Amino acid sequence: MTFWLRSVISRLFGQPPDLSIPVDLWLELLHGLRARGGNHRESGAFLLGPNTAHRRITSIVFYDEIDPHAFDTGIIEIDGGSMADLWNICRERGEVVAADVHTHPGSAGQSESDRLHPMIAEPGHIAMILPRFAAEPIRFDEIGLYRYLGRFRWTALKRSLLRPTLRIEGTIHG
Repeated sequence: MTFWLRSVISRLFGQPPDLSIPVDLWLELLHGLRARGGNHRESGAFLLGPNTAHRRITSIVFYDEIDPHAFDTGIIEIDGGSMADLWNICRERGEVVAADVHTHPGSAGQSESDRLHPMIAEPGHIAMILPRFAAEPIRFDEIGLYRYLGRFRWTALKRSLLRPTLRIEGTIHG
């Protein structure tokens, strides 16, 4: 009941979320991360959407789709030359990178490597970290969302009654 009430109040009176994703894409994302990580290694993806102030995700590009060896070592390593493929995909789809997401074996806190090596080093970029290699159940209060401030500085995004950080749009069927 509390979650429902918080959601209604937030939608009626609050600010838009930092990041929103349709439920079908959310499920596709979770499935793709789990399949690639196999519950024993990190996996990740870029989340794309229109170039607007509100970051609404409309498509996903998994890291191994631009660099087939991104997950080979157990941690995420993307060859910088592969980023040109990501920019081509963005151009073809008319989208921008709205956020990135990756998994951790334990909690969703940022590692030193995460802080020092942002996937997109542009101030305002959002990075999402999912705990336990995205294994079920995924609880919103366990997801880490971080905004890049520049110069290897980040701020953790905190939700409140009138300011959600992440919204999954739609209904899960089945």
